[in-house]
Amino acid sequence: MPCRDYGSDSYTSPTSTWQYREMKDRADMLARIACAAMTELENNSISEVLLLKNDEVREWWGQHKEADRRAREQEERKQQKARLRRQALRKLTEEEKIALGIKKGSQEDQEGDLSAVLQQSMKSLKVMK
Repeated sequence: MPCRDYGSDSYTSPTSTWQYREMKDRADMLARIACAAMTELENNSISEVLLLKNDEVREWWGQHKEADRRAREQEERKQQKARLRRQALRKLTEEEKIALGIKKGSQEDQEGDLSAVLQQSMKSLKVMK
């Protein structure tokens, strides 16, 4: 079957940032479509027909499901870490947070704001040169 992404014929070079981004967005969209279709086939217990006949689909689907599983696990670990952090921070007083450097005091906030303004000004000057 000669199926392919015909939209990619218009790209001249994937080294261009905007072209790369467009190609990546298109590849992601096509992967989402294929994933949704395969998931629906699996949910209806008819994916074996396609998977038994097409080595390319079988290989891609196995790799894709594994990558999705790893991404879900990573996201779950990230969310669990964020929950634990929030729970721990709720136990601390404002003074304890400031002492640990988690939260700035009002004087430090003002100094931090001034420092940020100065840093931004310096960056602007460098860009102008």
